[in-house]
Amino acid sequence: MIKKKPARSAGRSKSRPASPPRLVDVQITEIGARGDGVGRLGTDQVFVPFTVPGDRVSARVEGKRGDGLAAALVEVAEPGPGRVAPPCPQYGRCGGCSLQHLDDGLYGAWKRDLLITQLSRHGLGDVPMGEMIRVPAGSRRRAVFAVHRSKTVTHLGFNARASHTVVDLDDCLLLERPIAAFLAPLRAILTATVPAGEDGDVTVALTDNGLDVLVELDARLDLFDREKLAAFADAHDLARLSWRRPGSGFVEPIARRKPAVVHFAEIGVEPPPGNFLQPTKGGEHIIARLVTQGVDQAKTVADLYCGCGSFSLPLVRTGASVHAVEGDEAPIRALEAAANQSGLKLTTEVRDLARRPLLVHELKKYQAVVFDPPRAGAQAQAEQLAEGGPATVVAVSCNPATLARDLAILVKGGYRVQSVTPIDQFPFTAHLEAVAVLKRG
Repeated sequence: MIKKKPARSAGRSKSRPASPPRLVDVQITEIGARGDGVGRLGTDQVFVPFTVPGDRVSARVEGKRGDGLAAALVEVAEPGPGRVAPPCPQYGRCGGCSLQHLDDGLYGAWKRDLLITQLSRHGLGDVPMGEMIRVPAGSRRRAVFAVHRSKTVTHLGFNARASHTVVDLDDCLLLERPIAAFLAPLRAILTATVPAGEDGDVTVALTDNGLDVLVELDARLDLFDREKLAAFADAHDLARLSWRRPGSGFVEPIARRKPAVVHFAEIGVEPPPGNFLQPTKGGEHIIARLVTQGVDQAKTVADLYCGCGSFSLPLVRTGASVHAVEGDEAPIRALEAAANQSGLKLTTEVRDLARRPLLVHELKKYQAVVFDPPRAGAQAQAEQLAEGGPATVVAVSCNPATLARDLAILVKGGYRVQSVTPIDQFPFTAHLEAVAVLKRG
């Protein structure tokens, strides 16, 4: 492992010396929302990662965490009944996974309960909830890898838990095989083109035409570097290879050998380099199916936070008239190009919905609204929908806490939740997708 340089601070603040860590014995009684085991020390909760209910462990208290204490696992004195051997040799060091030590039944029940708990906190514990749909490991089609170029080698992988440390990876059981197999050659070309001391990220996505790679490093490329990178793209049959300096909006195309296309409802879209995609193709198909079923027979639909159109295009295919709204211009232009090429009609708008949500009078033209916001949720838009939204709303979320908050706003405004479906396309983590369908009245 190697540590990336932390971000520079504008100044230094004086602080008291930290208290020395202390060893304690803890009985784990439950798993918290972040995936850590939870026990008690007197009146304090203590959070111990990599533990299961029933574990009796020795742990090292390392500091405060919210209203409780954060601790590191030292030893499992007595294992609980749900503990299994993790399948990945890097588990415990790599921060990509936090729950490989749970047996399958315990893991599935805990993850579904994440959503139930958050809904209950907002008075929605009795809404109809389906069984959790699970996407298998080994199907992740997009990943962002951390990079640190040392004096001699390039470290490439995921950050360690709550750390700038890069855990070097040669394989990962979460990834589609073409991405996992690409780690070694990617590390080699970065070693050949990036000077020592650089830190950054590389986004790798598996498109329908091959790998799409965006390198984000501050290194200045000369002509010979660009030639090496272009030859590398040829040698590994990449669809596209791009480079961006951190903080710059400019993406330099190094090689575009073929369109980096993904298909939504059989319509090819070429997303901008590094653009967001649902992490798995299977998960995307499941969510799109639930969205189109939830919208039902609506003829006019607003698709908010639409990205490149993973829901807009399937909705257009059903015969609906769709207005697609996104805060970033690049994916909107990609969606427009795909629709025009396919002879499909939809309208688009670039708009920051957190600051400028669609207002009540703008919502009146739609029979249904779909929204799929980032983890912060869609509070401002939910408030407008509650005040005067259409008959149907379909909410998609990757954060149970903000989804529950937004659903509570809608219910207070007169909607009722018809169904909520949890979808696990982030195995071994505390991340959970969900699709909720609401009707007014």
